[in-house]
Amino acid sequence: MDKYIEEFKGYLNQLSDAELEEVVSFYSEYLADGGFESYEASVEELGSPRQLARKVLADYSIRLLDAPEKEGQTMRSRAAQSKTQVKTIWLIVLAILSTPLTIPLAIGVLATLFGLLVGAAAIVFALVVTILSLAVAGIFVFGVGVGIMAQSMSTGLVYVGAGLCVIGLFVALIPAFKWLISGAIHVTLSASRWLYGKLKSKNQAEKERDHK
Repeated sequence: MDKYIEEFKGYLNQLSDAELEEVVSFYSEYLADGGFESYEASVEELGSPRQLARKVLADYSIRLLDAPEKEGQTMRSRAAQSKTQVKTIWLIVLAILSTPLTIPLAIGVLATLFGLLVGAAAIVFALVVTILSLAVAGIFVFGVGVGIMAQSMSTGLVYVGAGLCVIGLFVALIPAFKWLISGAIHVTLSASRWLYGKLKSKNQAEKERDHK
């Protein structure tokens, strides 16, 4: 059991000291109370140390997202929110794939999630190309306008105005681009959490049924 716990601890370096102590204490007591003294018995009950660690990290990452923001940390939390959500999605996927009994179902659902991600990525890519094209076109037209002002002031002003309008449209679309990225991440996270919750419930039910 000690070997199992030590190996388990090695995969939990993302947790704080307090969280690590809480998790290790819980599973140490669980294995001791259940009489799972050997490494093999611990693996049979909880899965490999890596598998268990992935589930623990996913659970803690979800808990962190659900925790209320502390006063004075709102802006910092919002700035890091997308990064935290992406990390949580990855941890959830690893946790799902670490559960052998759920692999057939997980493959199907993850394939669906992959399709959604590809679709979202295609939309984002199209928007990026559009925004960059607007920026290049706006700068080009503006430059042309400045260049021909010496020959025709009125024509040059028309080009300069058109270039500024296109550049303004480019600036206006930047928030939409950020919103789309954030929305795609949020939808993927919600779907991943839903799947993870369903698979966790199913595994617990199967264990209870097997012990009857």
